[in-house]
Amino acid sequence: MKDLASARCGNGTQLLAVIDRYLLRSIGLAGLSALAALTFVIWISQALHDVDLITTQGQSLLAFLKVTSLTLPAMAAIIGPVAFFIGLLVALNRLNGDSELAVLTASGLSPARLMRPVFLAALLASLLCGFLTLWAVPASSQSWRTIVTQIRSDFLAKIVKPGRFNELEKGVVFHYRERSGDALLGLFIQDSRDPQLVLVYVAERGRIVAGKEGNYLVLENGSVQRETPRAQDASIVAFQRYALDLTQLAPGNEEIVFQPHERLTSDLLVAYFANKETSDMETRIGGELADRFSTPLFTFAFAVIALATLGRPRTTRSSALVSIITAILLGAFVRVGGFTLAVGLKTSPYLVYVSASLPLILALLIGALHIILSRTIMPNRMHRLFSGLPRLTFRGGAS
Repeated sequence: MKDLASARCGNGTQLLAVIDRYLLRSIGLAGLSALAALTFVIWISQALHDVDLITTQGQSLLAFLKVTSLTLPAMAAIIGPVAFFIGLLVALNRLNGDSELAVLTASGLSPARLMRPVFLAALLASLLCGFLTLWAVPASSQSWRTIVTQIRSDFLAKIVKPGRFNELEKGVVFHYRERSGDALLGLFIQDSRDPQLVLVYVAERGRIVAGKEGNYLVLENGSVQRETPRAQDASIVAFQRYALDLTQLAPGNEEIVFQPHERLTSDLLVAYFANKETSDMETRIGGELADRFSTPLFTFAFAVIALATLGRPRTTRSSALVSIITAILLGAFVRVGGFTLAVGLKTSPYLVYVSASLPLILALLIGALHIILSRTIMPNRMHRLFSGLPRLTFRGGAS
């Protein structure tokens, strides 16, 4: 408030420049604080989910932090527009609560002039979210997938202690008695992933050998037991040497196939417009592209909602609770609408372009409705109309 009061002594251009900087600083600090707090809370929950990298797979704390930190861009991309919305609501409510917005209006600042710093902040937030969704998130997701696959495919990392029955994946159990140099002694392997064929390998010793086509576990002096539901007795075949392909035994040894949300944006664009993917994969790629391009645009829809509900000056005696609740409900409606269209893309590829442009369409509709109501209805009645839903709710609860 002191900055604004001192700026009034200068010319109008200086005043407007100070106002822009002041509003941008207020929105930016509140938005970044909300982004940091929400991202940290979600990161903690994700870190607790991945703590098995240390407890069951023998990874170091550094590897654990590296894996969990790669999920931060995806969290920030999802939370970014919401954090900007929270920061904008906090900044505008503070302007009204300290009567700063009333002072600015009395100094000749029109509601339309207030849009400039707000939409400039929305543009900056949109560029940041666009950087995350279009580049940082796919790159970090690919790195995360590669590292996690390497950890899971690290056969020896799974069997860090002898004498334990280790479940490499669902249906695959590995056990060895002790280690002698690079050899494993007293091996037992059970593969029951296929209920029609259960394989049990027993060997005196085994050694991992790297080949041109992959890694193999060479078993010596043992037997393989085959069990099928139709056969009453299991068949047992003894062997002196048996090479077991680790790509069939341990997950992650095969070539990594990235899902649409893990692929680079340029790769998705080429695949989508080349029409060489299956119809199901093409629909998934279209939905992923729509989500990446639409997520940054939600900042503009949230900016229009905040201006429509909290962009007018009010007295210190009037409560902002109704306006804030109205803004939150409208913001939730807009964001849920985006998620709903994203789910609908799985069944209808024609919704791709609608979903990508949904935030701008809603921003224009809400902004046009706000302008029409502000010109045709008195400001107080217009404000009451925007906040009517929560007000009716409170009255119903009171009655």
